[in-house]
Amino acid sequence: MKRFAAVVSVAFLVVLLAPLRVGAQPVTDTPSRLRLDVTQMNPRVLTSTSSTLNITGTVTNTGDRRISDLQVRLELGERLGTERQVRTAMSGTPATPVTNTKFLDLDPATLEPGQTGQLTITVRLDGSAGGLRVPSAGTYPLLVNVNGTPDYGGAARLASLSLLLPVLGAPGKAPASPPDDPAKVTVVWPVADTRPRVVAAPFNGRVVLGDDVLAGDLRPGGRLDALVSSALAVRDDAQVSRSLCYAVDPDLLDTVDAMSRGYDVRTPQGNVPGSGTDAAKTWLASLKQLVANQCVIQMPYADADLSALAGVRGGDLMTYALNTAQHVQQVIGAQPLPGVLWTGGSLDSAALTALQNAGIKTLVADPADLSSDGESAVTVKGTSLRAQPADSLVATGLAGATSRSATAATPPDDPAVGAQNGLAALAYRGLTGGGGSVLVTPPRRWSLPQTELTQLLQGVGELVGRRMLTATPLTQLLTQAASGTATMSYTAEDVAAATPASVTDTMSSVESTMADLRSAMSVDPVAQVDPDQLLMPLRYALVRNTSTAWQPGTDAAEVSAGDSRTQLQSLLGQVTVDTPGVPISLASGSAPLPVFLHNFLPVQVDVRVALNNNTGLRTGDIGDVLLPAGLGSNNKITIPAEALRAGRFSVTVALSTPGGTQLGSPARFELRSNQYGVVTLVLTIAGGVALVLLSGRQIYRRVRARRAK
Repeated sequence: MKRFAAVVSVAFLVVLLAPLRVGAQPVTDTPSRLRLDVTQMNPRVLTSTSSTLNITGTVTNTGDRRISDLQVRLELGERLGTERQVRTAMSGTPATPVTNTKFLDLDPATLEPGQTGQLTITVRLDGSAGGLRVPSAGTYPLLVNVNGTPDYGGAARLASLSLLLPVLGAPGKAPASPPDDPAKVTVVWPVADTRPRVVAAPFNGRVVLGDDVLAGDLRPGGRLDALVSSALAVRDDAQVSRSLCYAVDPDLLDTVDAMSRGYDVRTPQGNVPGSGTDAAKTWLASLKQLVANQCVIQMPYADADLSALAGVRGGDLMTYALNTAQHVQQVIGAQPLPGVLWTGGSLDSAALTALQNAGIKTLVADPADLSSDGESAVTVKGTSLRAQPADSLVATGLAGATSRSATAATPPDDPAVGAQNGLAALAYRGLTGGGGSVLVTPPRRWSLPQTELTQLLQGVGELVGRRMLTATPLTQLLTQAASGTATMSYTAEDVAAATPASVTDTMSSVESTMADLRSAMSVDPVAQVDPDQLLMPLRYALVRNTSTAWQPGTDAAEVSAGDSRTQLQSLLGQVTVDTPGVPISLASGSAPLPVFLHNFLPVQVDVRVALNNNTGLRTGDIGDVLLPAGLGSNNKITIPAEALRAGRFSVTVALSTPGGTQLGSPARFELRSNQYGVVTLVLTIAGGVALVLLSGRQIYRRVRARRAK
């Protein structure tokens, strides 16, 4: 079992200053001094055959004083009878103990600053002296309480961990009877990365990742390996497999698929080869095995902020975030359920409209985003979309409470505590009965070791095996008729957490430039590459800019948007004009100017050539030039030019699309001319003759005027 961690902080002083029972005295000066890590709890669910409860872990002195007389005990509160009580216990607030064990010394009982001691406690569950008394089946709050005496202080509770303990049968008594109408349980199992990794994906080139963290996540013991391996461990349990549906992020699948073919990692010193190619191949093979003939649904590409995407150039990018079923099937061999999407938050009206236009019919939604109070499916008001809410109690348990009580003794968002509390919430649903549906949606980016995840799934299997719950496929759940309508709220908090306007503005600019570039492209008859395929990696890069994985208050989304603009500039830079290494001597005053153009793109590009800063040179009409695809092969054009003066001067040659998007970098031409062009010479002679005639006329008039006197 993954460590359970509880570190006492100033926010927990109310607990520390409250009167402590059985041999502990409060102190007034109690800064953070101990860290409690529970690494093993067995069993996770008590049954009528359970005789003991064993908890092991470590206690670390994180303060600057020696702590002596370290002791630990377990405290069990009263059975939780209402959903509100369960939620309160999930917040981390310790309940008043009804039964507790005696205090046991830690090994060692004294810790110097930085020193770690072992915590091992095994207690009987029959109510005997020093043990716990569990009177009946139900869900109970359990507190692991560590007391000690810091130097220069008094005895106090220095660390504690609060979690829920599900009991399916009081030890030594008959097991709990299954309800007459068990709730139907369906589990969505997320397979997604903690954030997007791709920073560049050149067409037919090696993908570049911003780091190599994903390689470790794919290897045995890594986060993503744990998600797949734990589900494979219960694959033979037909009922658990029946209840599971795998939610995949297409961006993760694309990234791992690219890694399996070789990839690079960006570093401050430049790109280096990635280390996870073999791990990517192995993990993909395991995932294919897991999802074969199983339920699969998709998340938005890169878990995108769909409301933000809907506002970028009228929602041009929405199709890239939603219509990904085909290449999901190409990567893992499984076809996602058509028209079903697990959204990552509330959606505004523009996003809802775009979802309908993209063929989405059903949303797996957070109940907090809907105005309805129940767990039944509803129709989103003003749309034809059907929203299937997750079970809010189980979701709260798995994710951890969002509020931190002033008396909380445990960080409520610890993922391992969340897994235990989520299992306890499921047991609560099973023990209370009442039918209905329990749709389980874990945190989209949770991180737990394989053993913890496996025990969670095995706990689901045990609840189903005891007929406390009924395993129900998601496809069956989604066939149930909607019970009413509900609005999907998009509040000021949602607006504040949305993708920053600076990012969406950059995206709109990049998308507009891409649209103009696309209009200048066409299929080359030899290369036979679709321009849309060439631009597709950049469009997916733009979708990643809006990932909900980017932490609010950081510049991660802005950095991602900057990477997208860099990729666009790389494309535009593939069409260039040569800068001559030496000055060009015009053979005659009206000799044409030779210009060499290069197109490194695998598509034809229509370009416009412009001469700027060309004082001293008159040019003819150039017109647009269609450059064929090629690996930079020379495309020579000649520009009619006429020198207006002799001497040395420079001209800048720039390329753009017919729509005005600059291509490559302008080239500076140094020109040298020793004579005038024919037209220029004629004009010069004509001007000289005219000047002579005018001068002669003026002289003639002056002579006549003198004679007349």
